[in-house]
Amino acid sequence: MNYNIVYKDNIAFEIIKEINAHMFANKDGSINQQVLGMYVYEHGADRVLQREGKFLICKTIEEAVIL
Repeated sequence: MNYNIVYKDNIAFEIIKEINAHMFANKDGSINQQVLGMYVYEHGADRVLQREGKFLICKTIEEAVIL
């Protein structure tokens, strides 16, 4: 059983990496979107979710297609 799955809006996401949000903070406290985007791309993920002060770097789990 895989416990690295979270659901958001009825879509399943596999958690690839969990990292503290302050790692991507600018001096003014805002999030550096460009650096975060490069980090997500580097890990082969496609979505970032936030939970308890951490970013969850996630990959969307495709729904099964019945043929």
